[in-house]
Amino acid sequence: MNDQRVTVFHDRSLEISKFGLVDTVFVVGTADTPAEAASFSEAAFEYGLSVKSKLPRGLGGNLVVYPVVVTDTDLTEWISEYAPKHWSAFEFPVVVYPAESTVDYNLSTPIWGLIYYKGFRETADTTLHP
Repeated sequence: MNDQRVTVFHDRSLEISKFGLVDTVFVVGTADTPAEAASFSEAAFEYGLSVKSKLPRGLGGNLVVYPVVVTDTDLTEWISEYAPKHWSAFEFPVVVYPAESTVDYNLSTPIWGLIYYKGFRETADTTLHP
């Protein structure tokens, strides 16, 4: 992940609402540009795939990755446009602005994510708010 130091939190739990075993991974790092943030988010998702349970995605194995970018640079436009899609896995990037004590993420909800995105936002707000 761009040779930067990152902090990773990983939890695995059985969740009936997601029909199986869910690996939730938070990867916390930094980025100063939209390109760096996108690269970090993609690398965080790939890391999440590498630690996910061996159960196949869509057949009892689920993955939710929160790439958490901590920055003082305004990445509002990037986070409002960056909406990665993966088969039977979620990449939910979050930008944390410590100086402003705010958390930002994409507010749109894809049709295929209607059931889950409200929970992702609640997790981001409660877990990551400075």
